[in-house]
Amino acid sequence: MCLDSDAPPSNRTEGNPQACRNVAGSWTPLVARRSTIVIFHCFMNTQPSRQRGILSLIAVSGLAFAFACNRSEAAPPSKPAPTDSAGAVAGGPKAETDTYAAELKLAGPCKAGGECTFEVTLDTKASYHINKSYPYKFKAADPPQEGVSYPKPILKREDGTFEEKHGSFRVPFAVAKAGKAKVGGTFNLSVCSDANCIMDKVTLESDVDVK
Repeated sequence: MCLDSDAPPSNRTEGNPQACRNVAGSWTPLVARRSTIVIFHCFMNTQPSRQRGILSLIAVSGLAFAFACNRSEAAPPSKPAPTDSAGAVAGGPKAETDTYAAELKLAGPCKAGGECTFEVTLDTKASYHINKSYPYKFKAADPPQEGVSYPKPILKREDGTFEEKHGSFRVPFAVAKAGKAKVGGTFNLSVCSDANCIMDKVTLESDVDVK
């Protein structure tokens, strides 16, 4: 039963000697009150030098607890993800970013049944330059448009010309009949600066007026 004589009779709790409560929850367990009184009494009867030591220990413990809470709540710093693509817009005769410009250009007129050529070029920008160790490659559209053929559908670095700031492939093709035709393919490229290298894969294509 409730052992707190100060508690109103209507709010005494039967069968629980550890707790006294009212509607507002202001009554505390009698055992807890007596424990607090005993601890305070012992503390007051301690020598002043030991009192200061106990207070210092309590203060240090509080600071350590607060520091641990702050560390657990702090989120770890995020690291930027490495970038290996410049995100060029593809699907036309030119793809351009802040670091390079890639373009497909026809090399002269094209006659039906004859050999025609287009050139794929790469020009670097700002502090970027051609990657000296990258395996540049151009792969013609597969399958090609009806009536269009490529004698050499895949060109590798050794088939092109690559210098400090410029690179290019000359891609031969043929068209069976006069009219409009579409040529192109996929260009695997890379450009570097002193800080990093960027690799990209862009699709270049262009319409051709075949005579």
